[in-house]
Amino acid sequence: MRILYFINGFDPGGAEHGLLTLLQAGFFSGHELKILAFCRGRGALADEIAAKIGEHNVILTSQSEEPSLRTFVGTFFVMLRLIREWRPDMVALSLKQANLLGRLVAMFAPRLHCVSFEHTTRYRSRRAAGIYGPVLKALSWRVDEIWADCESTLQETQAYFLPRRRRSHIVPLFCADEASSHKRDYALHTPVRLAAAGRLIALKNFDRLIEAIRMLQDRGVSASLDLYGDGPERQALSRKADELGIGDRVHFHGYVACWSELACDRDMFINLSDTEGFCIVVAEAMLAGLPIIATDVGGIRDYGKHGENMLKLTVPSAEMAVTQVLVLAGDETLRKEIGIQARHDMLEAYSQDALRVRATAVLGGGM
Repeated sequence: MRILYFINGFDPGGAEHGLLTLLQAGFFSGHELKILAFCRGRGALADEIAAKIGEHNVILTSQSEEPSLRTFVGTFFVMLRLIREWRPDMVALSLKQANLLGRLVAMFAPRLHCVSFEHTTRYRSRRAAGIYGPVLKALSWRVDEIWADCESTLQETQAYFLPRRRRSHIVPLFCADEASSHKRDYALHTPVRLAAAGRLIALKNFDRLIEAIRMLQDRGVSASLDLYGDGPERQALSRKADELGIGDRVHFHGYVACWSELACDRDMFINLSDTEGFCIVVAEAMLAGLPIIATDVGGIRDYGKHGENMLKLTVPSAEMAVTQVLVLAGDETLRKEIGIQARHDMLEAYSQDALRVRATAVLGGGM
């Protein structure tokens, strides 16, 4: 089968890096694949993907870091020409801008099987709040099939699709490597070493995590926080840490592709997001054997088991995070049991073999 995969660009984000994960795990093996993007994006991810599938199979409308309106219009005609000349059997649309333009182009190719790949439960952005949801719903009649990174994403995005008969599949953007580095020593450090990762945006609530460090200090518990990731909230978070008098306890590492390897010697990992898709960073932390404290959202609902492979929070509050940190800090046996079980569960459910079986079900079952 010929597959055209259309994505916004190659910023170091979950959906973008997840595409590389699918390629490395052989998800598209046995099929012809081309990838189209509005722009190159930030970092070296575009080059990594091109090295994996061949430069001639990666088509960038622009070499810029961000798409523009001109790029958007130009990509419409690039995609339309590519469909007419290469004649793909399927187009998979990843992220909301690609979904919007891809659905428009698909209207001119009625025989093309159109797949919407859902990674988030909220169709909105800072620049166009409230626009994406209604527009994409209006264009959803052209979507023949839905892929979602987890069950929660699949269920919660149904509101953005007009009723019609469609197939749907869960396609997690994560693959567990048994050879990956993982935590082996669960003795507690002083100060207690906490870790968090992800794009530095408001929905991730890193500001509350910084507040938790201050609260722990006020309770006589010395703690530090290592943040792996970059984003628009970086400066605001740094100022907040300074204002709370803990600037020397909060360490910003920026985007690190293999962050979990560096975090193996941390005592626990915390995720306080309001909303998530699959949540790759929590899955990565679990694979690394880190004791996890996480809000029960998105894919965490599917693979997280409270008291077994993580401690779950009903709401992403600093107070609740502090309570659970103290629980783990006071019980080395619990930290070890949770960390070991977390790694075991990831290796069992998200192995390369498991992903290939899923690929056969998704791509090998006909359309």
